Amino acid sequence: MRPFLSILKATALEILSEPLTLLVLLAALALAVLAPAFHYHQFGDPTRMARDAGFSALLTCGSAVAVFCTIRAFRREIESGTMDMALAHAVSRSSFFLAKAAGAFLAYLVFATTVLGVTMVMFEGAAIGGVIAKRTGDIARIFGPCLAVAVAVIVVPLVLGAILNRFARCRFVLSAVFIALALATSAGIVCGVISGAFVLRLVPVVLLITLPTAVLLAAAAAFATRLKANAAAAAVGVVLVLLVPMIGNYYLVDALARSGSVPWHYLALAVVVTLPAIIAFLLLGVGFAARTGERP
Repeated sequence: MRPFLSILKATALEILSEPLTLLVLLAALALAVLAPAFHYHQFGDPTRMARDAGFSALLTCGSAVAVFCTIRAFRREIESGTMDMALAHAVSRSSFFLAKAAGAFLAYLVFATTVLGVTMVMFEGAAIGGVIAKRTGDIARIFGPCLAVAVAVIVVPLVLGAILNRFARCRFVLSAVFIALALATSAGIVCGVISGAFVLRLVPVVLLITLPTAVLLAAAAAFATRLKANAAAAAVGVVLVLLVPMIGNYYLVDALARSGSVPWHYLALAVVVTLPAIIAFLLLGVGFAARTGERP
C-alpha cells in the first residue's frame, strides 16, 4: 500500500499544482459569486441564481479539471518515462494506473469541496437577503457579509499564496488552492451550522453532479493510458456526448425549489446505476496498462 499511497498523493498534489487547476477554480468561484451578486435573480427566486450558478460552475468547470488535468497527469508520466521508473520499483501496472486515477479523483474532490463551500455561502447570503427584502420592501440583494466572505475566498488565497511563495518559497498555485479550500470549507460549515438543513439540502445535489464527472475522469484516465492527449480528449468527448441525454437525471437543481430536496434513496440509486460505468472504464484502463509489450 505504501507505493500506492505515494503515487496517489503525488498525483493529487501534481494536479493541484497545475496553473490550469487554479485558473479554472478561480473561474468557477467567480461564476458562483458574481452571477448572483449582479441581481439577475430579481426576476424569480432570490436563492435560485445562487445555487444554479454554483452548480453550473461545478458541473462545467469541475468536468474540465477532471478530464484535462487527468489526461495531462497520465501523459506526463508516460511520455517522460516516470511510469517505467515506478514500475521498476515493484509497482504493478494496474496498481500504478489505479493510484493515478484515485489521485486525480482526490484532486477533483478538493476542487468540488471549494466550489461547494462558496455556493453554500452565496446561497445563505441570497436567502438572508430575501428575508431582509421582504421585511423592508427593498430590492433583494445578497447579504453583504456573505458576499464579502465569498469574494475573500477568491482574493485572499492569491495574496497569501504570493506572500508564501515570496518569503517561504512555497509553491504559489498549491498554496492558493489549499488556502481557498480551507476558507471555503470553513465558511460553508458555518453556514451549515447556522441554517442547518436549509443549506445542507445542497449536498445531495453536489454528490449527484460528482457521479457523471467521475465517469468522465475514469474514461480520461483509461484513454490517456494508450492514446495521446488530443486523441484521449476526443475519446472522452464521445463519452460526454453519450452521457448528455442522461445528465438531466444527475442535475436536479429544480428539486430544491420551494424547500424541496433530493431524496437520499434517489442518490443511492444513481450510485448503483453509475458505478458499473466507472468500474468498466477503470478495468479498461487496467487492461491498457497491463499491455507490457507496447509503449503508449
